[in-house]
Amino acid sequence: MNIGFHQSDKYKAPGDSGVGSAYTSTDEHIDTETDEKVEEYLIFTVNSISFGVDISIVQEIIKMQKIYPIPNSLPHCKGIINLRGTIVPVIDTRIKLGYEPAPYDENTCIVIIKIDTDRVGMIVDRVNEVARLTPDEIANAPGTLGRGVKSGGMIEKLARGGEKVHQILDVYTVLSIPRA
Repeated sequence: MNIGFHQSDKYKAPGDSGVGSAYTSTDEHIDTETDEKVEEYLIFTVNSISFGVDISIVQEIIKMQKIYPIPNSLPHCKGIINLRGTIVPVIDTRIKLGYEPAPYDENTCIVIIKIDTDRVGMIVDRVNEVARLTPDEIANAPGTLGRGVKSGGMIEKLARGGEKVHQILDVYTVLSIPRA
């Protein structure tokens, strides 16, 4: 699968000129400098905490836009957007993960996730980077975290990227998408 996002016409990452830049995930994940197998994750911030999702399910990143609310929906379901003729439901990831709502700012954006035929937008506080991590830097979340009451099973893995720790989300649980 070759899914990517083009920063030049969508979201511009911090420090990126955006001119002609693009990121495309590749099927073969081998670091060309070390010949090590790597996994790629989109890293973003919610409530000052670093989270990530597998880059292969990220369709694109877009700036905040008008969200049309849906009556009687759950608090984390902000509504729907029209993405080039496709209606996409949008959730506030901050609220879904159990944090207090916060006002949106110039860094707030929507990460469009595509799993099979489902598309869902996740509002995040900020997109940070695409992290290329080796298997040694990734571990399954401990049982007390991954399936615990506090996280509700939303954390699938923990990743070390240098001095940083990223919580890799189980998007099926976070987005309430049934597993195939």
